[in-house]
Amino acid sequence: MCYCNPNWIISLCEATKDDLSLLLAWRNHPEVMKYFIEQKGPIVWENHCAWWHKRRNRIDWMIVVDTGQSVRRVGSVNASNLETLSPSVGIFIGEVTLWGQGVAKKALVLALDWLNRMRYVQAGATIVKSNERSIRLFESVGFVRIGEAREGEWEYRKSL
Repeated sequence: MCYCNPNWIISLCEATKDDLSLLLAWRNHPEVMKYFIEQKGPIVWENHCAWWHKRRNRIDWMIVVDTGQSVRRVGSVNASNLETLSPSVGIFIGEVTLWGQGVAKKALVLALDWLNRMRYVQAGATIVKSNERSIRLFESVGFVRIGEAREGEWEYRKSL
């Protein structure tokens, strides 16, 4: 198994409107898109912007990798349903060349640490059943499968 370079700094910064083009490009990448159960094809700009403007009770972060030579955004992690004691967490690495490098795990831990500091008691996630990488990722940080969510998805929970 590969891990990202221990000298890399992984951080989260809140996503802004300026990140919309990059988020859209990642979401429309075929290897990323296939793991979004509600996304049946490429997203068009107008729909993407409409989604952004109607988000509520949610925080979206960009995953930033600082290699010492460059700093770049490589993915996104979010927490939704923030009005509950058990928000839902989602993550994806848009830079597919970094899949399997440990970046997502570090970013997910940072998001869970934030939820813990905000005094949430539990986190949830729904994962497409065929997304073995995400299943391994979430289980590696302590999420437990509790059953089927929607058709084709598993539901996971983790106490914080």
